[in-house]
Amino acid sequence: MSGIYWGIVAWLLAMVATLFVCVDIMYSKTKGSSNASSGRVEEPNEAVRQASAGSRQAA
Repeated sequence: MSGIYWGIVAWLLAMVATLFVCVDIMYSKTKGSSNASSGRVEEPNEAVRQASAGSRQAA
């Protein structure tokens, strides 16, 4: 019985630790992507502008 109890306790601790790790990973991606996404959003827009300007010039 004691082994089952400690197994359940260990499982619960592992689940809580996993939850904290997942939240930490999600928060770090959200925090890092807010700065990086502003640069990434503008780069494709600039590429689209250049491509559309090039097609207008060719026509």
